[in-house]
Amino acid sequence: MRTHRNIVLTCLFLLGMFTPCAFSEPAIQAGTAQVDITPPLGIPMWGYASRTEGAKAIHDPLMAKVLILQSTETTIAIVSWDVCEFQSPWLHDQMKSIGIDHLLLLCSHTHAGPDLGKPFPSADKPWLKTIEARILQTIKKAQQDMFPAYINAGEGSITLGYNRLRRDADGLSTTIFYNPGHIPFGPVDPTVGVIRVTDEKQKIRAVVVHYACHPVVLGSKNLVLSADYVGAMYRKVEQELGNDALCLFAQGGAGDINPLFQGRSEIDEENFVLVDEMGGFLAKEVLQTLSEMKPDAGKSIQLRASMETISVNHRWEPDKKLKFATTALLINSEIGIVTIAGEPFHKFQVDVREKSALPHAYMFGYCDCAHQDWPNWYFPDIESAARGGYGASDSGIGEVGTGERIINQGLIQLYTLRGMLRDKPSGGRVGKPY
Repeated sequence: MRTHRNIVLTCLFLLGMFTPCAFSEPAIQAGTAQVDITPPLGIPMWGYASRTEGAKAIHDPLMAKVLILQSTETTIAIVSWDVCEFQSPWLHDQMKSIGIDHLLLLCSHTHAGPDLGKPFPSADKPWLKTIEARILQTIKKAQQDMFPAYINAGEGSITLGYNRLRRDADGLSTTIFYNPGHIPFGPVDPTVGVIRVTDEKQKIRAVVVHYACHPVVLGSKNLVLSADYVGAMYRKVEQELGNDALCLFAQGGAGDINPLFQGRSEIDEENFVLVDEMGGFLAKEVLQTLSEMKPDAGKSIQLRASMETISVNHRWEPDKKLKFATTALLINSEIGIVTIAGEPFHKFQVDVREKSALPHAYMFGYCDCAHQDWPNWYFPDIESAARGGYGASDSGIGEVGTGERIINQGLIQLYTLRGMLRDKPSGGRVGKPY
């Protein structure tokens, strides 16, 4: 009997050496925090060139939400903020001093937010500087309350947008900004990505939601500050999860995708009904996806990252060079993330998902991850650039094919992080003949 018992104990010991389990030491730590970044009334708004008046009211607060992920290999600060498109070289400059290796600033792309490029409320104290200072302090706050993090991911599906570049019979595209008939012009990517972060008690502490659709439920005449459908979504998710869970949003390839919900009424309240409806539909899909992930406690095995830059020609000034960056994240050898600046088209996120050979892979668009140029504003895929239309024919400064180059670079980084691409010839496997 004693011999049999010793054999069992030996087997259990060996199994524990080679099999990760719920009781193994977590490899990833996480921290969360958030801050209100709502500007004062009167601030110029950004997202529609025709809008010249400043904000007259606030419907819902604009937020910056922070998720810190840390391993022995790297420390990453993911900041999801309710702004249209902005960079912050100053914030990137502060990261080394506080122990952050990679900063990902994810713009939600709300068109009901402030124009941070304007000197408001004054030239010496622009609101961008206030936001940057608040975000820096919030990153530090998140670092002060780290916890063992267990991460997994899942996907849902819901079609809330249409492709605003209608493909016509002659091979060209026509831009459809306003779609009162709710016609589901395609193609779109309906995938809802959900990355869940739980603590050692399996309490949900953070959820990162990835989806591709312009936050333009509110139109060009809107003068009310809002996070648009994104805010309605994350408030609903946080309300349902409770326990101070934080919901961050990572905008995907929304460059050619507009919402099927479009509030164009002269009455603000009627427009916000549609904002809440669209946000509610997305939140419901997020919560359903989370419920299907509950049996899986998640993993805390590995967190790796790399950042690279590429040089390309200016599309309209070929003698001018531009620099764009991409950061790749690998989590538990199962979740891959590739970032891209500006407004990428939806095809790129499909490419990342299909070519990464990972169970879960996402392209985070509108991401400021380093000192780099900004595309002003779009990265169309090659086919869309040839077909033309807004954002495809003349609204980006990177040469045609830049988006493909960035995404391919990110995929190279993902495969390298997985140890599948080497710096020396290896010969590879040779199979026996059948």
